[in-house]
Amino acid sequence: MRHRNYGYLLVLLVPAVTLIGGWLNDTTASGRVLDESTGDPIAHVLVTYGIRSVFTASDGVYVLEHLPRGAKFSIQTRGYDPVSADTATAEVKLHPFAMTLQVNEKDSGDPPKGVAKPEIRQGDARLGGPGTDSGSVVAAPYPQLGSQLLICAPGHDTVTIPARGGAATPVVMTLAKGTQGCPALPSPSPAPAPSRSPLPTVAPSASPTPAPSKSP
Repeated sequence: MRHRNYGYLLVLLVPAVTLIGGWLNDTTASGRVLDESTGDPIAHVLVTYGIRSVFTASDGVYVLEHLPRGAKFSIQTRGYDPVSADTATAEVKLHPFAMTLQVNEKDSGDPPKGVAKPEIRQGDARLGGPGTDSGSVVAAPYPQLGSQLLICAPGHDTVTIPARGGAATPVVMTLAKGTQGCPALPSPSPAPAPSRSPLPTVAPSASPTPAPSKSP
């Protein structure tokens, strides 16, 4: 009889241990998503674990409840490279994969007038543009964070800005009318003409020497 009671006890103990183990392994993933280029929080970022998903709030915070401890989930939104995180992650920085500018003409009214064909330059290289007639221009892939970029357009003075922001939401900036325009880009070096192989020289064939005739 005592052995039978032990058997009942074991039958009850197994689900109890399983339940306690589930409680101990259950956790809530919470963190904050920031723009790597600006440090600003990013709202409406999709955080997905399996078939479950939530969006970040206006302060960039997400909360995903009842996950296995150490579980990995994906974080992605328009304009940024997707990343993965786990339940121990408290802060996630998303790297923008493109830089979008809206270039308007200074003192052109409300709403402002877009500057036609703007460009994004870095040194002697054009990273983006010529843009649209309404002033939109995109640089992709994203320039090195913090690098200095020259923004120019025909018939306008230039402006230098650091590479910050401009992923999901365009950076709005202004150019004043002027004469600077965009600096001339270096001309590509002409490709060398392929050298022609000289035709093989054919040595003249020697005339056969006639054999001496025999005297009769």
